[in-house]
Amino acid sequence: MCKRLALVISAISGLASLGAQADVPVAFHLSGQGVYTQVKASSEKLSPSLFQLKADVEFTDGLLDGIGLQGMVAAPMSDDKANELTLEIAQQSGIYLTLTNPDTQPEDLKVSILLGYASTEIETYLPALGESGRNKDTFSDFSYGISLQDQVIEGKPFYWTLDYLRYYNDDNLRVDGLGLGVTYAF
Repeated sequence: MCKRLALVISAISGLASLGAQADVPVAFHLSGQGVYTQVKASSEKLSPSLFQLKADVEFTDGLLDGIGLQGMVAAPMSDDKANELTLEIAQQSGIYLTLTNPDTQPEDLKVSILLGYASTEIETYLPALGESGRNKDTFSDFSYGISLQDQVIEGKPFYWTLDYLRYYNDDNLRVDGLGLGVTYAF
């Protein structure tokens, strides 16, 4: 997870320094949020929870106004159990292109579309099988979602954030997340 975090921070820092060198106006945001996930595999639905950290940089003027880059890492807060199966999301990371209406003002409800790539490491344990019942797999693919932000107190750089993302989807497995947290805008 440290390598993923370093990669995400490096990418955002690189974009930020490019913006600063070219004198391009950019906004920076840092978020923390609790995420309720739903992992659907076959007929089972399990819902472990995560704590997620997000950082993003967004262009605020010119041709790229409203376009940004967001990095995300998450760590487990709890696992979930069903039919003696325990499931935990051991780690999660992602990087997204964010698309926001450039006419959105700080006091407006900000709606962003997120398009990117996410990686989710899932650990399962079925005690009836002993040690052979432990399994760990990583699922990575195209990821997408929507983010809503609304200012907590007028004139202050704190925002409530509500996100819905689909982290992974195929014929056998779907991983979704609904996050609620606070964002600080630099």
